[in-house]
Order: sequence, then structure tokens, then C-alpha cells
Amino acid sequence: NRVSKYIMRKAFQSMGKLTDNQWEVMMHWLLTLVGGFMGVYAVLLHAGNFGSAQTGNVMEMAAELVSMEWQKVLLRVIAFIIFGCGVVAAYLLTNYTELNMRKLALWVDAAGLTLASLLPLDPVLPGLYPVFFCASFQWGVYSAADGFKSASIFTTNNYKQALLGWTQYILTKDKEFLRKAIVYTFTVLSFFGGACLGAWSVYTFNVRGAYIAFVPLAAARILIAVGERSAQDETPAELAREATEEAEEAVLLEEELPK
Repeated sequence: NRVSKYIMRKAFQSMGKLTDNQWEVMMHWLLTLVGGFMGVYAVLLHAGNFGSAQTGNVMEMAAELVSMEWQKVLLRVIAFIIFGCGVVAAYLLTNYTELNMRKLALWVDAAGLTLASLLPLDPVLPGLYPVFFCASFQWGVYSAADGFKSASIFTTNNYKQALLGWTQYILTKDKEFLRKAIVYTFTVLSFFGGACLGAWSVYTFNVRGAYIAFVPLAAARILIAVGERSAQDETPAELAREATEEAEEAVLLEEELPK
């Protein structure tokens, strides 16, 4: 009947339209999954070196400096600079160009992982240089979700904020803290899921496991396309037409519903 058709139509419309906040959070979770993937890919194939941050790199650099292993120190200094270049590049391109940074970050991740899969694993650090760059570039683009600051390439602060969110919600019953807890909790879970996917990929395909990351990257690209289509659909003419249709349907539905 007309009532069931109306319900089905609205359901399909809601599937095709995402609010800005929903879109942003879903994109962040997908890219956090990629961040977890890149982290494990780096650790498993490059002697435990984590390419998505500089804490470990700086500590190793200090140890090698004290032990006077100059060649290793140089390789770590280069890694330090490359990571910084990714951060600076993301900032400059975001603020001084009209590029779609959400799309560009996906291509940078794909290129970085592809290059990492082709470079030799010995010495370990040069083979990790592409990951240092693409991870920091991704961090510069995907660093917040739904108003919350959140790194997509490492998870310590996300874990902290998830715990604080749940604690604050339990103590205050404030729905804003519940929203915070959910966003950060699923960010941590996304990172862990990406890490599991990365481990399986390396154990199954070795260095070529990098290409498995193309699956979530492709999903993110599709989500961008859905978000763009939703935005384009919201033109004044279409809104007016939709309002007219809904007004007509409301009248018909009122006539069909039992008095």
C-alpha cells in the first residue's frame, strides 16, 4: 500500500544521504583502519620499526648516537626528516591549494605502500621511508572526527580519550560524553582491525601484502563519492521538489490511515 511504499522510499533515501558528521566519522574510521594496517606492515617487515610515529625512531637514534653507529644515525635522521616533510606537505597543500586533500591522501597512501613493497628490506629503514611519509601525510589530513581531535595513524591518545569518555559519561550521564566515548572507542577498534588485517596480509603475502590495503582505500574513495553525491543532491530545486512530494504524500497518507 501507499504507507509501506512511503516508508521504503524514505529508507532508501536515508541510505543514499550522509550528514557531514556521519561522513566525517566513517571516513576517519576507515583511514584509522589503514593506519593500523600500515603500522603492522612496518613493524613485521622492518625489524620492529614503527613507521607511523617518531618516538621509537628518536629513541633508537639516541642509542645509536651514543654507541657511535654513525651510518644508522644518518638513516634515522633521514627518516625523521621524511616524516616531517609529510606533515609540512599536508599543511601547505591544505592551506594554499584547492586540492581535494581527502582524495589525495588516499593516493599518497596507495603510492607509499606500493613503493614500500618494491624496496629491499635490507637495510630496513630505507625500505620504510615511503611509510614514514604517507603516514605523516595521512595524519595531516585525517586528524579529527565529529569535532574530536584524533590521530588516524597511532592509537594511544584515542585509547585514553575513549576511557575518559566512558568514565565521564558514567559520572555525569551527559550525552556529549557518550558521543565522545563512541567515536574514540570505534577509532581504537578500527585501528586494531587494521592491524589484524595487516598482520594477516604480511603472513600470507609477505611484502606484497601491502596491496591488501587497497581494499579499505577503495572503500574510502567510494564513501567520498557518496558524500559528494549527497551534497550535490541538496540543491534548492531538488529540496523544493522533495518538499512538494512529501506534502502530497502526507495528504494521501492521512486519507489512507484509519480515522
